[in-house]
Amino acid sequence: MIARDVTITKVKAGQQQAAFSYSGDIVYRDDEMIVARCPWPSSKVVDLGPFALEPGDIFMEYYYRSQWFNIFAIYDAAGALKGWYCNVTAPVEILSDEIRWHDLEVDLLVLPDGTALELDWDDLEKLHPSPQVRQQAEQALATLHRWVREKRAPFRQL
Repeated sequence: MIARDVTITKVKAGQQQAAFSYSGDIVYRDDEMIVARCPWPSSKVVDLGPFALEPGDIFMEYYYRSQWFNIFAIYDAAGALKGWYCNVTAPVEILSDEIRWHDLEVDLLVLPDGTALELDWDDLEKLHPSPQVRQQAEQALATLHRWVREKRAPFRQL
């Protein structure tokens, strides 16, 4: 498939306006998933603890039509895998030239050795989620943990 420009828009949970938007190129698409290649859109360094997001990093962003999460495989400028950042989200909106995702704040950080760290449950609780949203978030994390254990794509490099 030929790469095609797309705008990626992150929307904070409970809001309709964009938290931020950035550009990427669609590199794969099928009925279930779309993958976009995106350069780190900031000049700032963001310290995640085990590694940092830095200018020059490349994100391969996986968006799933039927999952309540997305997965970002993060590579440094030389192409070395830093890890995966998984966002628990409401269902993604895939439009003709835009991917919109609604962040539910809970994240899973997966390191190249397979270590998985859950992040920001307290931020989800501040949103006062409905029991259904909380259940979807728990199921999303369980699915992500299972994919990591099974080395399912995009975690095959483990």
